[in-house]
Amino acid sequence: MNVSFLHVFLGVSTISRDLQDLSLKYFSLQIVTSGIYLSYAWISLYYLAVLNSFSNFGTIVAIGMLCGAILDLPLGLLTDRFGQRIAFCSSLFCLAIYYLGLIFATKPVDLVFLEIIVGIYSALLSGSFVTWFMNSWEVISQKETNNGMSFRIVMGNITFAKTIITSLAIFLGGYMLQQDYLLPQTIFLFQALIAVFGIILGMKFISPYILEKEIKSQKEKVSRSNPELDYKKSPLNLITRINYIQEKYTKTIPFFVSFSLLFFTSYAFNSLIFSALVYEISSPSQTFHQTDITIQFATISVLLLSITRALSDFTFAIFSRLSGKVTAFIQSPYKGILLFYCFAYPIAWLAYLVIMIINFSLFVKLGLIVLIFFLRIALVGLSTGLYYALFLNVTSSKIRSSQESLFNTINLVLSIIGFEFLGEILDSSSFVGALIFLLCVSCLGVLVLIAARNADIIKTD
Repeated sequence: MNVSFLHVFLGVSTISRDLQDLSLKYFSLQIVTSGIYLSYAWISLYYLAVLNSFSNFGTIVAIGMLCGAILDLPLGLLTDRFGQRIAFCSSLFCLAIYYLGLIFATKPVDLVFLEIIVGIYSALLSGSFVTWFMNSWEVISQKETNNGMSFRIVMGNITFAKTIITSLAIFLGGYMLQQDYLLPQTIFLFQALIAVFGIILGMKFISPYILEKEIKSQKEKVSRSNPELDYKKSPLNLITRINYIQEKYTKTIPFFVSFSLLFFTSYAFNSLIFSALVYEISSPSQTFHQTDITIQFATISVLLLSITRALSDFTFAIFSRLSGKVTAFIQSPYKGILLFYCFAYPIAWLAYLVIMIINFSLFVKLGLIVLIFFLRIALVGLSTGLYYALFLNVTSSKIRSSQESLFNTINLVLSIIGFEFLGEILDSSSFVGALIFLLCVSCLGVLVLIAARNADIIKTD
């Protein structure tokens, strides 16, 4: 077997040829879609420049999330039925329309329409991309030993490689703006073209690895081991089958709620609060006002923000790369995630709160904010393998697309509520109030995760 540098880099040199091919295809799609992060560091500032209000920002984002929440589970069920390739390519088509629309967006109503398209994009993507890889891996690796550890290592390595490209894209986008080489609208055009290229690769790479004979064999195996689930032989068993499926969803809900709460706090901080904090502290003369928000993109503040976000993604990549090996001694993914996320979420928000309350100089305050940001990113990166291992454990390959869509639906619903509150808090009070809100939400998320302590033994297959 020919082993290239890429095989060694991704940690797939010792696994079967089929798993290698699968991992390389998944890696290729991840790399291509990384191009959409060209505007990641400053797109929230672009929204604020159009909307001129934090509360309007929260409302607009909530509209897109509402659309995604409504469509997420139905589209996930359809993806389970018709396959992941159509869903993935359709999601990138919506993404291309979104970025093309941003070029001409000048009013809040334009962003409302575009956020609805983003909602459709997220609903289509949530049950397709990663689910296709997980399902394919599960089927191919059935005859291999220690495939669980191999999966953790490969996911960590692929996340590492993707994040390296992402960090470069983030820096490039900010540098081009700061140097006046490109306008934001030109970068949006590049992102739309990248999404179109992703559609072409998706049509080529995403294909069902589970052959018809393997599907038939699996169904026969399930039928023999669980004859009560063979509802085709008796209408009465249809009720048993419905109860069986309902149980699989119910057992995962505490896990989904916990991570939805935690991920909301991370997304809200990274996409809005951190960007606004860094911009305001590094540009004291351009402070955010409740009724007048002015953003200058060709400034050192945007470049600093882009560099910080690029380096943070690079940090995440390094620690994601190490996640499989560093956490190999942790036998329980659940306990490992609980430990890592206690520090990465509530303790981190508490540290930010202390920094904002104490009267540090602007330079010291900015340095501490960035330092804690990097430490938190490192912790989340180290937990990458544990997270995917836990997700693999608590979901079923037969209904994983719809389970992931249920997860995203819960995530979106909670985020809709959270962003509405967060926007009002930022407009009416300050960053301190927003950090207190994130601290409370993350503490609730940890408590729910503790309540889901049996998640480690859940195996829905």
